[in-house]
Amino acid sequence: MNRDIIDDDARGNMLLRSCPRLRFNGVSRRHRDITMSLLDENLQQHFAAIVEGSDDAIVAKDLGSIILSWNPAAERIFGYRADEMLGRSITLLIPEDRQHEEVDFINRLRRGERIQHFETMRRKKNGQLFPISVSISPIRNRQGQVVGASKIARDITAQHRAAEQQRLLLSEMKHRVGNSFAIASGLLNLCARQATTIDDLVVQTRGRFLALAAAHSLTAPAAPVEDAAVFERRPLRGLIEAILKPFAGSLPIDLAVEDVLVGQAAVTPLALVFYELCTNSVKYGALSQDIGGLAISSERRGDRLIIHWDETFAPVQAGSAVQGQGFGTVMCELAVRDQLDGSFRRQFTNSGMHASLDLSHARLSADLQDSGT
Repeated sequence: MNRDIIDDDARGNMLLRSCPRLRFNGVSRRHRDITMSLLDENLQQHFAAIVEGSDDAIVAKDLGSIILSWNPAAERIFGYRADEMLGRSITLLIPEDRQHEEVDFINRLRRGERIQHFETMRRKKNGQLFPISVSISPIRNRQGQVVGASKIARDITAQHRAAEQQRLLLSEMKHRVGNSFAIASGLLNLCARQATTIDDLVVQTRGRFLALAAAHSLTAPAAPVEDAAVFERRPLRGLIEAILKPFAGSLPIDLAVEDVLVGQAAVTPLALVFYELCTNSVKYGALSQDIGGLAISSERRGDRLIIHWDETFAPVQAGSAVQGQGFGTVMCELAVRDQLDGSFRRQFTNSGMHASLDLSHARLSADLQDSGT
């Protein structure tokens, strides 16, 4: 019997199994062939529509890693058009240190294996590396031989970013809990130096702890306000004063900042940075003693706002200050970089500490909707 007839019969049986209600009793072979041809074509169109409409990259390749098909999602995820990738090796997308993965994939495919949800890194057309999850299945010919592979790739950048954010939040929580007793001790020392009686000490301590709670609440992420008019923009000076309130004692503080209104999106990251600076200062720096000083100022440089934090304190204190890249510093750097399009720097000297925030003025005054968060 002709091989084409065998293959057509085999394909017909497969289609019959997928459509059990279809029967050909009492009809001619020609009628059966026409019906099977139409059904085969409809199924192909159905599968083609799934591939074209998928949000995941679906790519077919041969066993030489040459790309045979490239759907619209692959164009969107990797940045290459189909005409740029068809006939080229899929290794173009694989970083140099992961080229061995393709060799392993091909070997496993030749054995008829499937690769399920393998997480790795791939390269976009612009050179950017990003995480993906891939599932790969062997493609067989009519004789059952493996001749290629169908790959489904999903961009998991958002999932990785969410996991990293969760890790940072947990680290921040541990950092704050670890700081809490040291902050309380520092505030008690401040109150003890100023109080004249036990009652006075109790009143001052209670007031500072209440102010501390209010300042701490400013550093907690707020839910977006649907009506922008409901959110009242906070002046930069007022925000800094609210953070300083529980920590400020008799130490003179020179506050000279621009009277800019802080948008809803910028309140939390900005408060987080100043809260961290205050807690370190009350433990090690100017706010932990009666001598010294603190000056906070700002200046405009084009579309940037630069905020300076300058502490002066006794040289003996400088040695006890934390000068490394601790979590608090990393947390401030990430908050300013990711949410305010800026940078954060600290520099210690023998008699003080200087910190600077280089911020986007537009991001500082933006609402949550404007900032894209």
